[in-house]
Amino acid sequence: MSSDDERGTGRSASGSRSGKGVGHLMNSSFGYMSTRNLDKTHLANPMIAPSGDSPAADAIPLSRSRSSRRQTDSLGAGLHSSRSFDAESEEERISRYNSSSHNGLDDYGVGYVEENKGGSGAQVTPGRATAAPPSPQDVSYKVMGHNFGKAKVQIHMQSRDDSAQDVRDSPVAASLNPGSLEAAYLSKRDAGEVESLKKRSGSSWSGSSRGGHEGEGERAAMELISEEQHEDNLRRLSTLDLEVWDLSQEELVGMAWTMFHDAGLVEEFQIPAEKFENFVRAVFATAHDVPYHNHYHYFVVLHTSWLLLRTNPIVMQNLTKTDLLGCFVGAIGHDADHPGLTNSFLSITRHWLSVRYNDLSVLENHHCATTYDILSRPECNVLCNLNPEDWKATRNVVISAILNTDMARHFNLVANFDKMFRGRTTYECCANRNLRNQIVSMVVHCADISNPVKPWPVCRKFADSVAEEFRRQVRLEKKSGVPCTPHMLGLNQKGQAKMELGFIDVFTWPAMVALNEVLPNLEGCFQNMERNRDAWQEVLDNPQISSRTSSRSDLSG
Repeated sequence: MSSDDERGTGRSASGSRSGKGVGHLMNSSFGYMSTRNLDKTHLANPMIAPSGDSPAADAIPLSRSRSSRRQTDSLGAGLHSSRSFDAESEEERISRYNSSSHNGLDDYGVGYVEENKGGSGAQVTPGRATAAPPSPQDVSYKVMGHNFGKAKVQIHMQSRDDSAQDVRDSPVAASLNPGSLEAAYLSKRDAGEVESLKKRSGSSWSGSSRGGHEGEGERAAMELISEEQHEDNLRRLSTLDLEVWDLSQEELVGMAWTMFHDAGLVEEFQIPAEKFENFVRAVFATAHDVPYHNHYHYFVVLHTSWLLLRTNPIVMQNLTKTDLLGCFVGAIGHDADHPGLTNSFLSITRHWLSVRYNDLSVLENHHCATTYDILSRPECNVLCNLNPEDWKATRNVVISAILNTDMARHFNLVANFDKMFRGRTTYECCANRNLRNQIVSMVVHCADISNPVKPWPVCRKFADSVAEEFRRQVRLEKKSGVPCTPHMLGLNQKGQAKMELGFIDVFTWPAMVALNEVLPNLEGCFQNMERNRDAWQEVLDNPQISSRTSSRSDLSG
């Protein structure tokens, strides 16, 4: 996500909590004033379907209006209900849905399509049943599509050439191995930031690029951590109140391994333990010295994505293993090498990343390219044992998931998701690659904006980090002589509370309501959002009283 690019688009926090749609807010004078600074250049992508007259046509309700749907939704209980299909048994239906579509073989869907297939001309494997193509209306609701083609190779090669030249020219990188990821990333930063990062990361700088090749020095499947550690990690990871700031990078790597292993990915794809550790540490090493978009955030998005799926085992079982692998790799790499600035700032200052990616999802494209640059290193290649079909399918999911974290795509993503999945059974939701890709993209996006669904102590600490990162950008904007981003100004106690209330009402709550159509067991998330909203309202009403010391001891419950 581009530094929570659009947090300022919320309604007046002191206003009514009525269940008016997001479209109403976006067309109001307040909504217009708040959204006029949005980075909308990404919406020029013709593969992102229009959603109506406003960025959120047919939008789902805001917070406090969800109670009107509880009787009909029953937290998505309908997704578990069995639906009669004449003489077809449930087992036959499951088999039909699971065999109807395989990653990388559908003629339609949200990921990239190879140039030589041209979209609708893909060959279907003989003897394999295929799902009926969606209606023209469903096709128009595709979340996104992209075809990098030769440009993808050119960007990758240019990136490697630029990094190599920067390493040679940078005095900061003189003491590093010129071919290492650390050298490439550190060459982009000044000496002060480099020293700060080294102090924060400790020994991880020297251990993130271990040598070794396939078949040499790789640990057995569970040798990265002990069985006892694995079980302890599962216990700690199974709640939303994980405070990552108390954990070392070594502990975070072990927990990441636990999540991949728990999802069956380590065994399914024979992921070498040493390559996995190198990969995660290398992703962490890309983090800049910024308050929010650092390696803690990378890990939190992975953890939240895993937890959202794990609490809904029926859906998780109906996603393919490549769906899950792409989801988790995309989640941990979704903000790799994030500078702590927004796409809008990079574009208006003509930053080299904005020039490279033509002002289109600048950071998201860079995060995806950075993740695959890391995966291209033999010692970090956790995809080394995938066959070509699975590798392609996984890449399809990773690209879709990361690019859809661009906040400029939020309203289209949520509105399209709601239209596609409302009223479908679990098996119908996972019937083809297009639908599964949208589920994964929505999971990662919701995890990316999930701070309000965490217990208050965690939510508040992340909110403080976001506010500080915004203040830093404002200082840079003033120094650069460019207009200041409106919602980043005046972030005192009252201003921060107003921003967070708007973010809950306009972004996180509607996205979680949409996701709740497919993942029904999200009641704890909604309870935390309601409690956090009350806490921020209290801060807004009494800005002189810090909500940190509030007597809300039950907020983590």
